[in-house]
Amino acid sequence: MNISTINISTNGLERSFIYRNDSEGDVGVIRQIFAELGYGRLEKWEQGKSFLNYYNKYALEKNFLIVDAGANIGASSVYFAMHYPDSTIFAIEPDFNNWHILSLNTNSLNCINFHGAISNKVGELSLVDPGRSDWGFMTDEPNDKNVENIVKAIDIPYILNYNENQYDPLILKIDIEGGEDRLFKSDNDWLDKFPLVIIELHDWMLPFKSNSKNFLKAITKFDFEFVHYGENLFFFNRKLLVN
Repeated sequence: MNISTINISTNGLERSFIYRNDSEGDVGVIRQIFAELGYGRLEKWEQGKSFLNYYNKYALEKNFLIVDAGANIGASSVYFAMHYPDSTIFAIEPDFNNWHILSLNTNSLNCINFHGAISNKVGELSLVDPGRSDWGFMTDEPNDKNVENIVKAIDIPYILNYNENQYDPLILKIDIEGGEDRLFKSDNDWLDKFPLVIIELHDWMLPFKSNSKNFLKAITKFDFEFVHYGENLFFFNRKLLVN
């Protein structure tokens, strides 16, 4: 493991960031988030301006929570922490090596780092490496063929009531390599509590598996508008953001 450190700068702040320089995934995620601003540029859209106004209006009175599902080595968690400092980040990463670097990168930040996976229920899942570098790990239901890499799975209600805290949802970011099919399989009324949902869908990676179907059914039950940037879809909750 060839560890390097880079200085990243965003929102007028600077911070050192650890990554593996021989990892295509580590280099790629740093580029996407800090150079290409994959989770930024919200001010370009009227919906994004409304979201930023919402955050600035309530930041000091609400106990905001940002869920980073598929946190990898922490680039997205660090980005969110530097842009929304009055928030708690709940970062979820199933691969242990990624999770370890995530923990180092978010040291001193208001970040809860969970080694495990997000799912539609609390339980266990199996970690699968399809060979897409360190940012391509997938999860599957445990069976006789994948019993070696079992990780704990949690759901969104578990996070919203973590340690009996009552959080105010702010952002739900989802990049879980096809796991969105399972995440949105059952009850998802919690979706309507988030002002902003950011998701990468993976039909391109899993052709003709209808992988995004459960998410699309879930999001259309509520009053969201969406815009597209890069690999991500940004869904803005009109019920919460429109005065």
